[in-house]
Amino acid sequence: MKVALTIAGSDPTGGAGIQADLRTFASFHVHGTAVIASLTIQSTLGIQEVVKIPPDLLRKQITTLLDDVTVHAVKTGMLLDGETIEIIGELLKKYRLTRYVLDPIIRSSTGFPVLKKDDIELLKKTLLPRALLVTPNLQEAEALTGLSVRTEKEMEHTAKEIRAMGPRYVLVKGGHLEGNAALDLLAGRSGIQRFRKPHVPGRRLHGAGCVYSAAITAGLAAGLNVEQSIRKAKGLVYRAIRSAVSVGQGRQLLNLTSD
Repeated sequence: MKVALTIAGSDPTGGAGIQADLRTFASFHVHGTAVIASLTIQSTLGIQEVVKIPPDLLRKQITTLLDDVTVHAVKTGMLLDGETIEIIGELLKKYRLTRYVLDPIIRSSTGFPVLKKDDIELLKKTLLPRALLVTPNLQEAEALTGLSVRTEKEMEHTAKEIRAMGPRYVLVKGGHLEGNAALDLLAGRSGIQRFRKPHVPGRRLHGAGCVYSAAITAGLAAGLNVEQSIRKAKGLVYRAIRSAVSVGQGRQLLNLTSD
């Protein structure tokens, strides 16, 4: 059985974070394992508070798991500070986890701040060079580079700038780009590749980025290459957005049981 690992925050709504990652892994028939890096108090209306898991407990969660279980791919989501980032970087190296997907969550979809400026710089130095793939949205790409990302040409330039920081592949997600298509640009050794799906109007979503990066991670764990994993993941996310569900008063959650 192929195994994927998520290291991220817990989301009580089930729409993002650990809970969404595990549901996504299951939809790919990959066994999901999870290490909680933070606890959130939130609803579909937004995050009220975030509590960091103490560093020694974070480290013990990861080492206890990896001393026993062979993990075929790993993703990280919400990492709250530099101390957490440093632990992740150290253990990625120790356990030689090369199929690593970095979802650089800097601010939540409802605007809750996650990483401070110094933490972003540490993430760039410590985790970007270890990533097989990093998956920033437009705002995250701007935070990583200091560049404006408002057009397809700017997305391409920014993807190349981030790749120069060390990851083998960079997927800049253009779901909030103006136009009729949700366009993502992948920068890799073979240049720029484009992945498109139609925009789905009328959706205010929670957790789409988490599901997307988790789906890519599941594909990698199952033995697909980066491009194949992205293509399959984008199809899943598109279908899940089309059938998104409302479980509260705020944002809709992706429907991962739509098939």
